[in-house]
This record gives sequence, structure tokens and C-alpha cells, in this order.
Amino acid sequence: MERKLPSSRHSTSCAATCILTGGAAIAAGWYFAQRVSVPDDVLPVEDFDVERYLGHWYEIARIDYFFEQGLTSCTADYRLGADGSLRVFNQGFDPGKGVWKSAKAVAQFIGAPTDGSLKVSFFRPFYSGYYVVHVDDDYQHAVVVGDGCRYCWVLSRTPEMGDKLYTGLLSVAAANGVDISRMHRVPHGALPDDSR
Repeated sequence: MERKLPSSRHSTSCAATCILTGGAAIAAGWYFAQRVSVPDDVLPVEDFDVERYLGHWYEIARIDYFFEQGLTSCTADYRLGADGSLRVFNQGFDPGKGVWKSAKAVAQFIGAPTDGSLKVSFFRPFYSGYYVVHVDDDYQHAVVVGDGCRYCWVLSRTPEMGDKLYTGLLSVAAANGVDISRMHRVPHGALPDDSR
């Protein structure tokens, strides 16, 4: 028995449907990758001053993010892009390999730039939440909660922090839904890599 081949018109229709369906799925994936919402427990700073936040910060403590695992002497540098986004440069030392590792990211405000709610992307178009939940009056210390409270960073303009201040900042993190038992202090002391 001779098998009937599908008409070219039917094949074209199938191909068009597949392309449209695939395109819609990609567009939906892109849309949801861009969306970030603030968790209910998290209360970002409401009078955030991005200009004062810019510059060099030391990680005093953190919940390990996958590319920071095992790194010491970690720092983050923030500068303002021409489009109003934040350009982020993270760096840390891998003592096991004796090398510096770095990562670049872009952060954008979710709402008003006076609200400490941002979304950050190391691998575009995928974004995760980055919420500044505390910064002191002098912009010398900060607490940042990330990705639905799974991550947290205690930041300082200097690599040292006293226990009393550190305990107080951990309390801020806990009040914003962070499991502070997962936090660990970040040792500093490796000579910085200025080759970037």
C-alpha cells in the first residue's frame, strides 16, 4: 500500500505552529526570568541613596552563593551605569588554588531608586532578588538579603567588624526571614587583585 505524504501546505502549517508555540514559550520564560518580587518577610530600606551606596564593600559574613563557596577576602564594588543600573564586580580569593575569582553582574531597581529593592543578574536574562534591608546613617555597614531569603550578606567599608555590631546586624537579617545559623564570617587578608 502506498503511503501518502503530507502536503507541503500541512507541513508549513505545522512548522508555523511549532515556531509560534516555541516562540511563546521562550517569551514566557524570558518574562518570568525578569520578574522578581519582594518576599513578605523582607523589608527593604525605604530611603535608599544609591549614590552613597556606590564604591567598595567587604563581605563580613554571608550564606554561600554557589560561585562564592570557599572564597575568602571577598569584596563587592558598585558603580552606576549610564542607564541608571548598578554595575557589580565581586571578587574573592580561592585559598585552595591560590587564585582570585571574580564575577560581574548588573542590578536594576524593581521600583523607585529610593527603595532598596533590586534585581541582580550574573547570567542574563535570569535575575534574582537583591534587597538592602539595612544601611547605617553613614553608609558604612549594610545587610543584604537575596533570592527569597536563601542568601544574605553583611557588608562593611572595612574588613573588620566588632562582635557587638555584627550580632546586631545578624538580628536585622533574622528579622527579615534569614536563617542566620547558615551565616558564616568571611576571613580577609589575601592581597587584593588589582588587575581588573
